[in-house]
Amino acid sequence: MNDPNGFCIFNNDIHLFYQHNPYSSYDTGIAHWGHAISKDYFHWQHQPIAMYPDQWYDATGVFSGSALIENKTMYLFFTGNVKYPGQTPDHINRQALATSTNGVTVTKYANNPIINGSISMPDLRDPKVWKHKGTYYMVLGNSLNGTYGRALLYSSNDKISWDYVSVLAKSNGTLGYMYECPDFFEVDGKYVLQFSPQGMVPSGDKYHNLYQTGYIIGDFDYSTHTFTPTSEFVELDHGHDFYATQTTLDKLGRRIAIAWFDMWEQKYPEASDGFTGIMTIPRELRILNNKLVQIPIREISRIKGEQVSAIKEKYTLRNKAGEVNVLADGRKDFQLYIASDNVKVTISYDAANGKVTLDRGGTDGVRRTDWRPSGQLKWRIFVDASSIELFCGEGEVTFSSRFFPNGAVVIYQNGAAVLKVRDIVRTMPRPT
Repeated sequence: MNDPNGFCIFNNDIHLFYQHNPYSSYDTGIAHWGHAISKDYFHWQHQPIAMYPDQWYDATGVFSGSALIENKTMYLFFTGNVKYPGQTPDHINRQALATSTNGVTVTKYANNPIINGSISMPDLRDPKVWKHKGTYYMVLGNSLNGTYGRALLYSSNDKISWDYVSVLAKSNGTLGYMYECPDFFEVDGKYVLQFSPQGMVPSGDKYHNLYQTGYIIGDFDYSTHTFTPTSEFVELDHGHDFYATQTTLDKLGRRIAIAWFDMWEQKYPEASDGFTGIMTIPRELRILNNKLVQIPIREISRIKGEQVSAIKEKYTLRNKAGEVNVLADGRKDFQLYIASDNVKVTISYDAANGKVTLDRGGTDGVRRTDWRPSGQLKWRIFVDASSIELFCGEGEVTFSSRFFPNGAVVIYQNGAAVLKVRDIVRTMPRPT
């Protein structure tokens, strides 16, 4: 599995579709749409594959897209991909529509595609659709001449016929050659353009993954379709494995984000267990001081576990899964270790320079970013059988990285903090 798609609330259920290869855990293959349903964001039931690459316009991939709920119907917008080996360009992206009235059985629109691809613009994909005052809007990722990434805005009165209206944002030459998986939404009175640029060059501690995911905050005028940034591009997560974020607005008015918890061209050992790729913990997005913060959604507290307070020595997690809460002096250095018999992850704070580092060892093991706590150092860390998610402070900085312990997972520190560890008790089978 890779990109989350069609993240939505329908008939009081949480639906998550995703890019899926049902035939192999070793490569992405020709994309299908997998599908799972949840009541609480954490316990999921797999559904039949929602869409197969079975039409002329999606013959080599049902690429990413989004969901719009209206009139008791789920409208699924997606990109159909067709490859043309030996030609220039060697592929064309087309936008298409499918519907479902029961949330499981999906029917593709008979007159697809709704936006045709072209030789002059082959890379136009990953539609995110919303409605505002009677008009439907779609943001699409684009590459201009294979050189500059762009986010393009389209509009429609009927969800079928679409017109191009503006360029929401474009690369200035430093933000990559392609914008994948764009999302555009309002939160706390500001507009956020969230996207995954490809082709960014590492700079200092930034942009060290193969591809990045980040956001720009700004103001948006629906009358002129103009997005005016009030922030620079900011990486959304600073770990090794985070891509293609998609959001939904839930019935409580929360903007919830989820991301593919992996990275292109990694060869992780999970493939030999029959699967590749997982999703992050769902996160509520808020704006604080003109920056996007990510907060683990409160439903995670309902996962049953045993609370253990004031851990000063080593603690072994049950089932390799748990929540670790750290409270330390923000004026001093601090190190936390998450270790097994074959791997050790070190999470450290450098007080003098105001930096947080996650080091999982091996080649390209270090990820680092600027962060200073407001008062005491507070970290919230979720460890699972192959993953670590670190939330600093109020969620203003996060790290999401995979790791693959063979044996028991042990938590310990340099003795400078109060740790509270909560074991996560599994209520459904998981890969080990």
